[in-house]
Amino acid sequence: MMPFLATPVLTRLYTQDDFGRYTSFFAIATILAVVAGGRYYLAIVLPRERREAIRLFGLSNYLTVIYAAVLALVLLILKELEIVKSPELVYFVPFYVLFYGIWVTLINFSIREKSFRINAASKVFQSAGYVISAIALGLFNFTIYGLIFGKVVGTLGSGIYLFRKLRPNSMGIKWSDFRSVAIKYIDYPKFSVAPALLNTLTAQALILVLSKFYSSEDLGYYGLTFMVLSAPLGLIGTSYRDVFFQRITELIQKEEYGTSFLFFKKSASFLFFIGGIIAVILFFFGPFLFGIVFGNEWTRSGEFAAILSFSFMVKLVASPLSSVFYAADKIRVASVWQILYFISTFSTLGIGVYGLQLDIIQLLYLYLIHETVMYS
Repeated sequence: MMPFLATPVLTRLYTQDDFGRYTSFFAIATILAVVAGGRYYLAIVLPRERREAIRLFGLSNYLTVIYAAVLALVLLILKELEIVKSPELVYFVPFYVLFYGIWVTLINFSIREKSFRINAASKVFQSAGYVISAIALGLFNFTIYGLIFGKVVGTLGSGIYLFRKLRPNSMGIKWSDFRSVAIKYIDYPKFSVAPALLNTLTAQALILVLSKFYSSEDLGYYGLTFMVLSAPLGLIGTSYRDVFFQRITELIQKEEYGTSFLFFKKSASFLFFIGGIIAVILFFFGPFLFGIVFGNEWTRSGEFAAILSFSFMVKLVASPLSSVFYAADKIRVASVWQILYFISTFSTLGIGVYGLQLDIIQLLYLYLIHETVMYS
């Protein structure tokens, strides 16, 4: 929520091109970060013994460090070969992937420990680090990478806070112990990495298409829309997902299936109510609100938000509740939907860009229809 509240300041410090550069960076960094830790961090909440959870914690972090180092080397090589030309991708993406991989492992450990206040506070630290860094750099006219640097700093600061509060100690664990939990929970990298990568690629598909086929200015406008719509998704959706994941896992482990299904339905109703209110407001007053809050030059972002408001609503309901597949150890079921979603999204956008040659407004309406159908 803090980045959302600071956005009116950021839109007056940074241009549409700056927002477009940040949007492109964040999309690529998010895609690459999916692989961090082999996604073993998702299994941290499952073991009954804390010792086994600590082993998973250490395994995930070691894999993240190795992956980030390899990624940095690959990007440097691609830069030398002039295949990758954007400095922000080469110099910032590996650090963000490293810090994010460790941070998400700590987040899942805090969920296991039921340290929800620490969890929530860490996200405040993350937002504060981003906002303060971005505003400070903007004031000193270092705007070209200001938003990107702020994101990296915020993730690092949040990770440091979590580690100091939780103090999970994975030092001294034998490699054989890491190997045993790696084998025991092999389904997570085996059946989770590829579908999650496809899912993240799909979530960032519109940004990738806009980066390639539309103007940098329109990418910047969409970048603000994405940032604003992500705020409630992050505050409500992510926070609720953490609580939901812990509770639904506990109920399923106790084989209280009737109670767990009732909890699922109540959660869906609550999220639908909250998302519906936000969607209606954006649909009718999006351009007007964006013009007042962010400046008249950003009313086009409000038009984008009005179009995408109802797809935001269904995502707010579905995204937090999708963790039920992991709680019920039904990863393969989730994988089928994610693969279908990937295929249908890129097919839809491909038809819109290549076949119908739609302008950006028409493309957003087509994307809205697709998202609403698939998430429903």
